[in-house]
Amino acid sequence: MKKVAFIGVVLLGLLFFVMPLPRTISLRDLLLVLVLGCFAYLAWRRGVKIGAALHGISVPIGILVALTLWMYVLAFFISHETSWSLNEIHSQWWRGLISFAAGVLIATAARPGDELGKQALLAVFIALLAHVIYIDAMVLYQWPQTWMHGGEFNRISGFAGGADKSNYVTNVLFCFVFADLLSRRLYAKNFLALDARALWATLALTLLSMFAERMRNGVIVFVLLLALAVLLYLQSRRGSIKKITLAASAAALLVVTLGGFTLAAFIKPVPSTVSFSTVIDTVAIAWDTEKYKSWQDEKKYAMPKLPNGEPVDPSLYQRVAWFKQGLLLIKDNPLGIGFGRNAYGHGLQAKYGAGRGHSHSGILDFAIGTGVPGMLLWLMFFVSLSVLAYRRYRATHSAAALLLMFLLLDFGARMFGDSVIRDHMLQQFMLLVGVSCVLMTAKTALPKKSSA
Repeated sequence: MKKVAFIGVVLLGLLFFVMPLPRTISLRDLLLVLVLGCFAYLAWRRGVKIGAALHGISVPIGILVALTLWMYVLAFFISHETSWSLNEIHSQWWRGLISFAAGVLIATAARPGDELGKQALLAVFIALLAHVIYIDAMVLYQWPQTWMHGGEFNRISGFAGGADKSNYVTNVLFCFVFADLLSRRLYAKNFLALDARALWATLALTLLSMFAERMRNGVIVFVLLLALAVLLYLQSRRGSIKKITLAASAAALLVVTLGGFTLAAFIKPVPSTVSFSTVIDTVAIAWDTEKYKSWQDEKKYAMPKLPNGEPVDPSLYQRVAWFKQGLLLIKDNPLGIGFGRNAYGHGLQAKYGAGRGHSHSGILDFAIGTGVPGMLLWLMFFVSLSVLAYRRYRATHSAAALLLMFLLLDFGARMFGDSVIRDHMLQQFMLLVGVSCVLMTAKTALPKKSSA
């Protein structure tokens, strides 16, 4: 069984390395099936009772089942595009559910006290780190040449084929680093079989990667993750920290948070003419989606102009207009139009006869597709996991519970500003949730190990 466990861990690492790569869907599916098979075999040979492992997470699983059933009811009885919605459920949603099942099996196959769970998480960590190291290497290669020639520092996209996709990997790695460092510092527990110095080095590499990707939403999520880490640390030390120290720490956290949001606001250069008044004017113009229709097709409709004659900021204009139209689609179809990655575009097509793509907000796309009931069930899934993770963390100081809290904050915050409830982003998230939620609810906690 040791050989099967080794093969399963290696395949898991390969899966997480391949997932962000473009044009690798077939390879991802193959690796996912192999990972599922390896750990299902291990769980069977070890006589693991799957039902007992699932008992601790019965509420989140029940919500997922209810959400899946609702998607089918919606597709068959409400949606006007049944075939499209069913195809999206089978190609997108079920991949996420299978990934969740794989994560559950990985954690279930790991006997309390053995190293399989840690080895699996380490394999994922190394795969994510490989992406970050490549981005940093490209920074050291490209940016000095750019600086010597007086050019602008361009974003580095890495293996993933886009800075936004690379940044998602970077932020997941932040979750691993923050959770493990905090667990070591507070409770002398760890889930990564690494020296603390290696983790601090990884943190430095990941910060450089985040700066190279220059994704505004990624910086905002990083600040939220950092704030969560500091708050959890202060909470655990509140009995031994003097009030003046606690106040100073809270003030420092506020400064860092505001500084991070300021960095996020200016991480992409903005025209010098942008001011508060132009932002207000742009929002007002964008909200008038009936008069100004560039949000539908900027090639067909020219970008509107501000009162001073200057063109609006395209990014701000489109985001606001898309957001308003998304709300209108939800109002017109409160039960949803059918689950799908591009539910926003399908909704626009049905309403205006033109439209495509997504709204650049995962939760908005999800609400348009699955309606208010589907959105509430999805948010309930997050809340149930968050409550479970926090209670487990407070009761047992579980390192896996810490990891789950960071993962939920990362994905939960990101889905409001980016379209991440889809493709490999959804699969990565669901698999890691499956692993961490079962590990944290195991009867025997992860073994202690002093390091930092």
